[in-house]
Amino acid sequence: MYPDVIFINATVLTVDEDFSSAEALAVTDGLVAAVGSNATLLETAGPETQIRDMLGKTILPGFIEAHGHPTAEMNFIGPDMVDIRASVCGTAGEVLERLRSAIDAAEQAGGNAWVAAFGWDPLLLPELPVISGSYLTTLSPVVPVSVMHYSAHSSWANAAAMELLGINEDTPNPGASQYLRDGVGRPTGEAKEIPACMTLMGPNATAGPTAFDGFLAHELQRTSAAGVTTTGDLAFHPDNYPLVQAFMTDHDSPVRIRTYEMSGAREEAPMPGQDPVVGAGTAMLRPVGVKVWTDGSPWIGNIETSFGYKDSETTRSIGLEGGHRGCSNYTREQLLEVCRRNYAKGWQMACHVHGDIAVDMVLDVFEQIQTEFPRPDGRLRMEHCGTITPAQVHRAAGLGVSISFFVAHIHYYGDVLVELFGDRAEDWTPAGAAVAAGMKFSLHNDPPVTPESPLLNMQTAVTRATASGRILGPQHAIGVEDAIRAQTSHAAWQLFSEHEVGSLEPGKFADLVILEENPLEVEAGRIGSIRIFQTWLGGKEAFDGQASTTLPAAPLGGARQVEMVPSGG
Repeated sequence: MYPDVIFINATVLTVDEDFSSAEALAVTDGLVAAVGSNATLLETAGPETQIRDMLGKTILPGFIEAHGHPTAEMNFIGPDMVDIRASVCGTAGEVLERLRSAIDAAEQAGGNAWVAAFGWDPLLLPELPVISGSYLTTLSPVVPVSVMHYSAHSSWANAAAMELLGINEDTPNPGASQYLRDGVGRPTGEAKEIPACMTLMGPNATAGPTAFDGFLAHELQRTSAAGVTTTGDLAFHPDNYPLVQAFMTDHDSPVRIRTYEMSGAREEAPMPGQDPVVGAGTAMLRPVGVKVWTDGSPWIGNIETSFGYKDSETTRSIGLEGGHRGCSNYTREQLLEVCRRNYAKGWQMACHVHGDIAVDMVLDVFEQIQTEFPRPDGRLRMEHCGTITPAQVHRAAGLGVSISFFVAHIHYYGDVLVELFGDRAEDWTPAGAAVAAGMKFSLHNDPPVTPESPLLNMQTAVTRATASGRILGPQHAIGVEDAIRAQTSHAAWQLFSEHEVGSLEPGKFADLVILEENPLEVEAGRIGSIRIFQTWLGGKEAFDGQASTTLPAAPLGGARQVEMVPSGG
């Protein structure tokens, strides 16, 4: 069989075990057929083989987002939401102007036009007012208004929204999340943690069957434009299985999805491979694990640490006092019960965890469930790991536990971390300790918390530079090859997909990202600026950076007409 495509005059970084390179790559029937020299591969060409001259460009395995949220992000920054992230608005004034404009439009539309906004960020935009349910009621006592913190760990709703949702003093907290209440038990219009946060956001937080395909298509196009060919979905709701499966059947999706069901989303998750809708899944859509939020976010104060927040203006700007220490969402016994129930069935567990005390709890639980239910390849995961210590990283490696580091925090919020935690900021996401321990680890963006950008993740892990240029914990920096593995082969391994993606080896899918420059050769501080030329999935072009320099943003929405029946408790 002749190759369908042969790429020549390239630098092909295979990211195989030896990190070998070549100058040409051949693709047949969607798979990598061979890598080697121009001359050798050109000899295999047939009369209809496409020969693509890369003119020195670099070909890598498609990037892998080990910790994404495509079915959530498609709503959070989709056409029915007002995008108020600091990376989009730039000033507090623009945030408030976007909110007021959406409210004005909703008032003119009449009826139950719900305004929902994502991305409230008082850390990068400290001029923002203190937000609360009552503050949103002052913006509009009539139009239902909801706002979500950019971390997705807090949300707020005004009185009109709370009435439509039917949330009152008799409404129980859903799972480990909570509706905050005043001294007499009445909800204040603030929620912490999912699913309570999602509930407060109202109908705009869910596309629904009619709009689902369009929302997901736009989301995956944006993901492909960042060079990503496979993404984890670590807040997946099982109700979305039939919708995503239908999408994959009816469309040429540019990105593969690996799902991690939200713990507690249904009373009992089936055994792996036995879901009544997707079964064992396919190369495009496959269930992999279960996700647990052990603690919360450093930006709202609900992470469990052995040290307190600094007494600083920045700490007070997020409503905390100096010395504040948060707590976990679970006790050790509760977390053990959740992990035991799912791991015993054969699921991989992925625990969101930031605080060092919470890390100890997760490691204790992981050690126990591996003892109770031994299996050779559980690949237990810890997510984000902001304040994990090098000693804890080494303990994790010894237990066979891997980490997905949210190193993008250093670029976007590194200067803020110093104001919140002082010297402890130097050890934030210590990826270098994972290299030293011989651990396979990944880097991620946690989109929509930070924009999808694997190249910027790699730059940050290598340089440890904040947005201002400050270097945090240079001893935790990693090499460029390690950074590339963390966004390709090691991320594929975490998703139980290393047999099909993550490296450019014969027999694996021809999922490629083609770069204008070689990240091994440019100055480290420029890796994040390398231009993506093209992204390919399964031997087909999925994104062409030459045809479109930027992916069009979804239209600004924010006012959906709804008919809701109050839950009454």
